[in-house]
Amino acid sequence: MTSKRAHCPRCCRPQSTCLCQHIHLCSNRWPVTLLQHTAEACHPKGTAVIAQLALSKIITLPFTDSDSLDSAFLAAHDLDRAAFIYPSDHPQEPLANIATLQEEPPRPLLFIDATWRKSKALLLRSPGLQALPRFGFSPGSAPRYRIRKASRPNFYSTLEAIAATLEGVESGSDYSPLLEAMDAVIESQLEFRRAGKSTSKTKREI
Repeated sequence: MTSKRAHCPRCCRPQSTCLCQHIHLCSNRWPVTLLQHTAEACHPKGTAVIAQLALSKIITLPFTDSDSLDSAFLAAHDLDRAAFIYPSDHPQEPLANIATLQEEPPRPLLFIDATWRKSKALLLRSPGLQALPRFGFSPGSAPRYRIRKASRPNFYSTLEAIAATLEGVESGSDYSPLLEAMDAVIESQLEFRRAGKSTSKTKREI
């Protein structure tokens, strides 16, 4: 019987592709809260784990397909004043409107970590989320996450959204180490695919 591959208990990746060596701690002043679908926890192609390991101020709240988040839930987790970062076809407030607020402590930055379909479903059944002010961001480059299909070409991974938002609200900050860790994950996944294709080709030739 084939034994399961050993996994790193910290990043949930197989030991052969452990990403912990690529993680560099970042001290974020604005706290981040992730609403993470349970299917995303330890997902081999997920990017949120990098933020979870690297950021000094981050909280993860799990949700399932049946959860509905009301105002009481948000208040219980100090999210009733959160800035909700979420893509939309409707007009959104620019990040500059958050950054100019001299609030102490800074308001939480709220993200959903899920597939587009599951995140949209959560939003539709959660009146608490719908009532939050929604903000958009404009990264200076195209999405760089290439190993997971996005619903639209201009959709960014959770990690890219977090990095762009933090740099947008924290003047002079540099969260490129988060993206560099993501690049390492991408390259390891692509190398794994290339190795698999090479092995399959060799078997066919034999």
